[in-house]
Amino acid sequence: MNRKSASLVLLAAMPVLLGAGEPGASLTINVSGIRNTTGGLIACIFRDRQGFPTCQKSRSAIIQRSRITGSSMTVRFTNLPPGAYVASVQHDEDGDGKLKTNFIGIPKEGVGISNNPGGIPSWGRSVFRMQGDAAIAITMRYI
Repeated sequence: MNRKSASLVLLAAMPVLLGAGEPGASLTINVSGIRNTTGGLIACIFRDRQGFPTCQKSRSAIIQRSRITGSSMTVRFTNLPPGAYVASVQHDEDGDGKLKTNFIGIPKEGVGISNNPGGIPSWGRSVFRMQGDAAIAITMRYI
């Protein structure tokens, strides 16, 4: 094989080596204010309002579960396409995989939402846009 044909073979193989598309961006969520290491941390990101703000009520949210190791933690989501997102974190203190609420829906376990809105979270106050890698901070709240 001469140099010219070797170059053509290499160029033909490049799309296969590089993949069909570029990988998506990563989102790093820095969570603070976790009151203890009991149970686990549930973090999710939403691209639509379905199920918001509770991770378990959404069919489309991307969910990660972690063991809590301290009063602050970092969660990372990868391969996310550009667009609008909302992030939610829950301190699952009893480890049952669900957010405990009282009879009117107020959380009994810690929660946090992107942009740290006060009061009842709304989609509009919680949404953020990603065009590339991003990092956000969420403060856990306990009621």
